[in-house]
Amino acid sequence: MIELLFVVCLVSSPDSCTVERPSFQEPFANVMACSRNGMFRAAEWAEQHPKYTVRRWKCEPRQV
Repeated sequence: MIELLFVVCLVSSPDSCTVERPSFQEPFANVMACSRNGMFRAAEWAEQHPKYTVRRWKCEPRQV
């Protein structure tokens, strides 16, 4: 399985960043699916977390 990672930063403190590994109901089966949907998921996450901005995102194998 593939997971989506976001590097998110506080809007009020842009240098204060962290990595988020949001969990979605349906994990991605492959990198192509993650790549196609990553931007949309990042936008959804940012809308639900207005104190943060998504600086970048990437897809990688899920860590067990």
